[in-house]
Amino acid sequence: MHEHARKLFDEMPNLKCQRTVFSFNALLEAYSRAEKYDIIRDLFRELPGELSIEPDVVSYNTLIKALWKTGSLDSALSVMDEMENQGIIPDKVTFNTLSNAYYESKKFSEAEDLWVLMQKKNVDADLGSYTVRLQGLVANSQVSEAIELFEEMGKKDIIPKAFSYNIMIKMYVDDRNWEEANRWYVKMVENGRYPDNATFEMLISFACDKDNLDFALELCKKAIASKVAIYSATMQRVVNVLAEHSKLEDAQELVNLAKSYKLFHSRPRSRYKLSLPSL
Repeated sequence: MHEHARKLFDEMPNLKCQRTVFSFNALLEAYSRAEKYDIIRDLFRELPGELSIEPDVVSYNTLIKALWKTGSLDSALSVMDEMENQGIIPDKVTFNTLSNAYYESKKFSEAEDLWVLMQKKNVDADLGSYTVRLQGLVANSQVSEAIELFEEMGKKDIIPKAFSYNIMIKMYVDDRNWEEANRWYVKMVENGRYPDNATFEMLISFACDKDNLDFALELCKKAIASKVAIYSATMQRVVNVLAEHSKLEDAQELVNLAKSYKLFHSRPRSRYKLSLPSL
């Protein structure tokens, strides 16, 4: 794909098409999707001067990601200064990309400094901004700060998605705190965010660990009813644990329910294949 994009970019003059910053950005994006980040660095330094193209904020954001992915985080940060020197204002994508890079590198203090800088520059944070910071706070075990940030989202009219709740649920699952994990699940449902496959996978496995079999069974039924596909192995574990605890009727009910369920409408043969264990 990226090779085709480069070929087309080079052929544009012969096709009487002017190579602009838009075609340049499309070329960079093709290499980014192919994870050819080292080539992006070379293209960015060579083509603009050669073709009299002035990079825009999209161009610089792609470069920042490329520098981050090639391990040049300090260089990525310096690009933001270069942008401003060129009269280009960093946007939320700029800050989100750099914040993600710092959190992933476990440079939590630097990431928090970026959050403050983002606010000083009056760049409005979006759901992506909050998600990146939320993940970083959780990774740094800053529980109270993570909860405070989550609550702030609602005050800023930024509606948390299922994955936002999953971050909080996973934090408590990893901490083996059933009460809080379940509380965030209840909060998720009450606020109209329906669980996705990650939610079900986490909570079903955790419920089995805690021998909360009724809840594990309830979640399996909800996943089937809502047509959210989860791993057969996860559901089979529930069947096994139910059987081990002499809840054979419940185990058989889940087996039968799973047999009648098609995972995807376009794949009629794709079903859960569960069975009662031999005890």
